[in-house]
Amino acid sequence: MITQVMIGWLALFITGIILWLFWEKQDPLRDIKYVNRFIPEFGAALVSIFFTIIIAYAYFYIIKLVVPTSVTQWLGEIKILSLPVWLRLVLAYLIKDFCYYVAHWWMHHNKYLWQTHQWHHSIQQLWWLAAQRTSFTSRFLFQIGFIAYPLLSIPPEVMFYVGLFGAFHDNLVHLNIKWHSWMGKLEWLFVTPRYHSLHHTDIGAKNLGSYFTIFDHIFGTYIDPETLNPDEQKFGSVDEPMTWQKFVGI
Repeated sequence: MITQVMIGWLALFITGIILWLFWEKQDPLRDIKYVNRFIPEFGAALVSIFFTIIIAYAYFYIIKLVVPTSVTQWLGEIKILSLPVWLRLVLAYLIKDFCYYVAHWWMHHNKYLWQTHQWHHSIQQLWWLAAQRTSFTSRFLFQIGFIAYPLLSIPPEVMFYVGLFGAFHDNLVHLNIKWHSWMGKLEWLFVTPRYHSLHHTDIGAKNLGSYFTIFDHIFGTYIDPETLNPDEQKFGSVDEPMTWQKFVGI
């Protein structure tokens, strides 16, 4: 399992560097002094790797302890597990994103859960590596929806690519890139860099989805980037120092 996690993190850095070289660096929204920002964000990323390994093992045992075999049997009886892999994968992504949305909404509406997420919102300059400024408790809560993948019997070889795509997507939506109107067509269903960047401004608890925008549309937390000027948006709350409380999320 550690090997799989490390491959995922290697993919995160490789895809992040590729996106930075060929998109973010070529079409930046804001001027960022990357040399000044790299060391603190890289340090946060290293801590996050450690957290990910712990969480991966934790969920492995949580699924075994909490999810009864009767649930899997029931899913088989109602023919869910007989569906094609691609369709079960779509269902797993939707379930995961809904769980992410609910956890994210509560983090922005509960003062105690906000402590788990506040450090991520202290990012003053949004760029691909800054996405890893995430506390242990926040990362743990966001991964609850991953239970959908083993429940729907997504094969391990498919999960390998799910992990790679997750690393790529995490970098993608945090890119420091200019807003383009063509992104609006994608935003009817998918989260884009400009869509997620609004969530990091002082607008508040809007655009909460991870992969999909549908739950923002359904629950009234959708903000159309076309209606706003990116130059007028202020990023981050207070630039929080890296303390153990921020790392843990308490």
